[in-house]
Amino acid sequence: MTAVSWKVIQNGWDVHASDGEEVGVVFLVVGDENADIFDGLAITQHGGFAFHNYVDRPHYIEAAKVGEIDDSGRVRLTITADEARSLPLHDPPASAEISSEESSIVDRARDEIKRLTGEDRTN
Repeated sequence: MTAVSWKVIQNGWDVHASDGEEVGVVFLVVGDENADIFDGLAITQHGGFAFHNYVDRPHYIEAAKVGEIDDSGRVRLTITADEARSLPLHDPPASAEISSEESSIVDRARDEIKRLTGEDRTN
């Protein structure tokens, strides 16, 4: 196995803890390929990309806890399986939420209120 760049990680790659236990699969690689900035991974227990169930929401592992990435399609973390079980839920950054150009000013305000407060208070 050869170590490879974070840029080759793909959805569905196995994720193993430092103790060897499989703790999930890659749901999403979080980073900026153009600036070569790796933020981390969103991992889940299933291999789906476009849809996930709300029982198994993706959890976030920061880049500093990603130890090895190899060409066999496996990522090894620097934390144990017990530590991996308490990873925080992955919340997409606000910049990933894009309003349609056709959205009204009211819709945009509603979206901003929801983003700032974490809940919809406009109804």
